[in-house]
Amino acid sequence: MSVRKVQSVRPLEPCRWSKRDDILANWDALRANPEQWYDNRARKTNPRQPDFVRKDDRSVAIWIDGRDAPENVADLLAEFDAARQEAPRTNRGGDRKADEQVLWENLRNHPEEWYDNRARKTNPRAPDFTRRDDRSAALWCDSYNAPEWLGELIEELDIRRANFAAQRQQQQQSEGVSSGAGDARRAEEWAKWESLRNNPNDWFDNRNTKANERQPDFRRKDDRMVALWLTSRNLPPYINDLLAELDARGGDRRYSGAQGEQGYPQQSEQQYQEQPYPQQREERQRQPRASNEERAARELPLWESLRDNPEQWFDNRRTKINPRAPDFKRKDDRNVALWATSYAAPDWAPQVLEMLDERQAQRAAATGQQY
Repeated sequence: MSVRKVQSVRPLEPCRWSKRDDILANWDALRANPEQWYDNRARKTNPRQPDFVRKDDRSVAIWIDGRDAPENVADLLAEFDAARQEAPRTNRGGDRKADEQVLWENLRNHPEEWYDNRARKTNPRAPDFTRRDDRSAALWCDSYNAPEWLGELIEELDIRRANFAAQRQQQQQSEGVSSGAGDARRAEEWAKWESLRNNPNDWFDNRNTKANERQPDFRRKDDRMVALWLTSRNLPPYINDLLAELDARGGDRRYSGAQGEQGYPQQSEQQYQEQPYPQQREERQRQPRASNEERAARELPLWESLRDNPEQWFDNRRTKINPRAPDFKRKDDRNVALWATSYAAPDWAPQVLEMLDERQAQRAAATGQQY
């Protein structure tokens, strides 16, 4: 006889935790420390969003219409609103104005410690002045907290900047080119201006012919990458005299067309492209031209190929747009072409053209197309 063993099971303890307890604890925390919670009742856009959120932990939230909200929720909200109204308000606007006044005073007393971005800023919302040691300290001229003496300060800064620029330019002109990246660039550009001054015929003068203002005013003939702009910051001190010399030499241009009101010593790129030099024109004239007999002998095999094998040629007489385009082209080599109006065409060329017209008409009739 088998004996069944019965194992006794220890009864489980009742659960001491519930979600309702956490919700009620949050309500108690809101009642005890309302300043530690965000009140989103008036600004929430989604009705499902929480009404109160912990400032230090956004995952802790409270809903007024929640299922586990306490019964005296109306009294709790009234206490919360009353405590919020009694809390002292900080004058944030006054503090901001005081801080900005300190920055303006610092700019007035120590302008060398600030960057002046008024002339070089590209975004109108960017600050007008920025601290050199701290870019977060910035000032705007159109600020509501700007001081009354802002206009006087701006005038002082403009005068200071103009004097500094004049002193720097005078120092550069007196000392010449010194070391440094900017000075090296200036020296390189001044060397180009010297080349233009000494050898103006080696440069294109595009001042009157350039279509875009950003295009260079002068460009080397042997190297198009070497260019000069009159709007450059590194202009030499003799730039006005140089331009006067170039304008005065307008009558001595070697390769120019009709002279206008203002002459220029060298040719522009547009004139260079449109009008070849006399030397090039003479070389072209000296080249021997093929006679009609030579051209006829060279085109005769092509006309015979067109007569014997017309399927190997494209007939463009009725489809060409440009009247100067060839009338026939080889299908295997587009560079081989013939013109029906050529002086070197053989005497039997009209018969070939009539034969091709009949062939085209028969093909159009067979396909039902209009020829």
